[in-house]
Amino acid sequence: MLTDTRTILSASEYDPHPDHVLELTDEERSLVEVALEGLPSIDVCVPDENLLTEVELRSRHLPDRLVRQLIDFRKKSNEYGMLLIRNLPIDQCLSPTPDDGGVAREKTSYLSEYVLLAQMFHLGEPIGYADEKGGALIQNICPVRGKEEAQENCGSTYLEFHTEDAFHPHKPDFVGLLCLKPDHDHSAITAAASIRRALSLIPSKAQDILRQPLYRIRLSSSFLPDSMQAAYSDNMPVLTGDVLEPEMSVDFYGMEAQTLSGQLALKMLEDALLQVAAEYRLMQGDLMIVDNRVAAHARTAFQPRHDGQDRWLQRLFVVHDFRSSRASRPRNSHICTPLPIEFSHRDLDKEQAD
Repeated sequence: MLTDTRTILSASEYDPHPDHVLELTDEERSLVEVALEGLPSIDVCVPDENLLTEVELRSRHLPDRLVRQLIDFRKKSNEYGMLLIRNLPIDQCLSPTPDDGGVAREKTSYLSEYVLLAQMFHLGEPIGYADEKGGALIQNICPVRGKEEAQENCGSTYLEFHTEDAFHPHKPDFVGLLCLKPDHDHSAITAAASIRRALSLIPSKAQDILRQPLYRIRLSSSFLPDSMQAAYSDNMPVLTGDVLEPEMSVDFYGMEAQTLSGQLALKMLEDALLQVAAEYRLMQGDLMIVDNRVAAHARTAFQPRHDGQDRWLQRLFVVHDFRSSRASRPRNSHICTPLPIEFSHRDLDKEQAD
């Protein structure tokens, strides 16, 4: 298990010409802003479907170089499982960082929300979860007082490498993290590590073990009712799919192996991911998109001040196959029903099958 003193080993932040980083010119930045101007306010908890369609239509007028990069990433990802877009436009006057990590009720302009949506529409259909952030489709990621040590987005301690919502039957395919405000000291590093780069560092025997259903993941606290202390996913493999280009579901804080060999294989995977991690200090206007199928992401510790100017990201999930979650979403909604309901339906289906 990683600790807050463990360092990420990659020096990718200092690579002068990484192919997974796109910095917009000032002209391209202006074109993004022009494409999205004049849009009304948006309710991030219950977004209007017609408004989402309008944003998707406008996303087609983003700069060609940006759209090509997004489409290419959707089709084949990349070796890093991550794309970083820099110099995106952000609201000129930002409200104080939400101190509870909830909806930013004092925010009166919505450029950042539309910038995030417009990029992510090129990768899939937005999806959210009723259990998380009050069911908001676009979520605010901020440090919360009293939760500094939480291994969740509200914490400020080292957040270990994880697949986003790996325990969920409709986990996101892509995760978008748009930086509105960096931390005060610019010390927080966000990292992504892809199994595509790590696979050759893992012995074949360990790969075989990681493909067996020997693992389970403890659900995040936000997905549990107050009456439940802990709950786990069904047993699952860490690696699935193609032998040479597998998909990965992992959580080095919440995942447990059922055997000693499984624990050792998981540790080998962890060591390999640390060696290939790409790491960046996200600054205002940076959007990191993680391919949640092949890459895990992490964040180093930082010191919040709770002064209204703390680190503030906005997050959006998208999926390729929106219809596969249809039974879990109320009609015309982008938000999946609470996970305990999802699990109860699953268990009932099993009983009927038996």
